[in-house]
Amino acid sequence: MSPTDAPHELLALAQKDYKAAMILARAKDPQMDAAGFHLQQAVEKSLKAWLALKGIDYPKTHDLNPLLGLLEDEGESIEAFWSLLELNPFAVQFRYEVAGEDFPDFEQFAQLAKQLLVHVCSLLAIG
Repeated sequence: MSPTDAPHELLALAQKDYKAAMILARAKDPQMDAAGFHLQQAVEKSLKAWLALKGIDYPKTHDLNPLLGLLEDEGESIEAFWSLLELNPFAVQFRYEVAGEDFPDFEQFAQLAKQLLVHVCSLLAIG
């Protein structure tokens, strides 16, 4: 994809995915694999919005590693977000496997994903 993709639109989609993740995780019958998928999508789209805002071309990928790497290469402060790579298996692998409902660190990753969303929102307000 390219920086012509509107960062505001990507961030709006990221916010929807984040909300879906929280609903699925906190439901009476939690669906943690699906919540993990939407949390990963929220992070992916937030990173792509950040890259688009900076005018950086980014690959069509669900892998968070190259997205974080591109931001790091540009001198962006992403140290706090590297642990979000642990969400990568939710992008594709867990969508096509029965992975079970264990996701003990969901709340920790949800908080970090929220921090990323807030950070990118603040950049868009400035940018």
